[in-house]
Amino acid sequence: MSRLARLLLSLVLIGPLASVSAATLAAAPAGDMGEGLHMPYDGHPLAMLLQPTLDARYLPAGLDNEAAIRRAVADGTLREPLYPSLQLADDRAFVWLSQFGRSTLGMHSNTLVRCAGTTGFRLLLDSDDCADAQAPSLHFEGPTDTELVCRECAAVGIPERWQRQAPGAQCALPRWNLNAARLQYDAWLTRFDHDLQPFLHGASEALWKGQGLTLRTSLVPRSRATATLFSMSTAPEALGASLGLDDATPHGDLLPRLLALLKTAEVAGRGGTYPEPLPAFSALCAEVWYLRIPENGMLDASPLPADTLERDGYPFITVMRDGDRIVLTGLSRELVQRLLTGPDPE
Repeated sequence: MSRLARLLLSLVLIGPLASVSAATLAAAPAGDMGEGLHMPYDGHPLAMLLQPTLDARYLPAGLDNEAAIRRAVADGTLREPLYPSLQLADDRAFVWLSQFGRSTLGMHSNTLVRCAGTTGFRLLLDSDDCADAQAPSLHFEGPTDTELVCRECAAVGIPERWQRQAPGAQCALPRWNLNAARLQYDAWLTRFDHDLQPFLHGASEALWKGQGLTLRTSLVPRSRATATLFSMSTAPEALGASLGLDDATPHGDLLPRLLALLKTAEVAGRGGTYPEPLPAFSALCAEVWYLRIPENGMLDASPLPADTLERDGYPFITVMRDGDRIVLTGLSRELVQRLLTGPDPE
């Protein structure tokens, strides 16, 4: 990823947990296969910063799913594990042409001027003047409203055919197996316990800024969970007030208490895809995983809604799948309430 991309990505801030006012941390660039494919605006740094309303989004034919992207990176077709999309907004096109490993086009801006034509549009490579008919351009013409053909692309090593895709993340729930989910949870919790050790006592903002990315094997850096954990470790006294729990018992070190609570928990079911309203988080395709937490030695055995989110009931976490692993993306309000007001973890 270019230095400019990394700089712009560092300006994208994570937001607070729903109904939990939490501090924000600077986002970090993706560095692994799993996270890169779940970035908002397909990881385009300026689009992530500006968050434009897209008119349309196109992907090269055959590069529209995670498996294809992984293969393309492995064989050199793509330089990085990001969807190589063409995203259109007004007279601009957000497109990373340098993503294509075999391109002979050279370096160009990753935001190009779009000039309307009679059968499609052209992208200006070194100009912003649509009146200049001789300006170096890529012409995209549409045989249908769902497919574009680029006139010059094949000659410069860029895909010729592009297919229209829905903007934003398209989340599909994978098959659910409770026993497998419990094994994934146990494996995740082991990683999370290990990663969280430096932050358990007296963590500061400086520590989070300096070492926050060491949590990435168990925690998505750009997520609601990161903001909540940051608040738990740097301003635990404010967390109860943010939930309207003015009578919550103050706890000086919430992260050790959270770990202890999670170690008593058991995955009880799935609540579907979390209905994320923010584009910056929707690309994570986070799933709701309900947890049963014992109280007074007893587990609540009441039935759970299958693949349906219900609030003010079971606590839950939200997770992103990365192959056969899960990575934490959120801690529910119900779980934080249990942490603050419930008995000590058994």
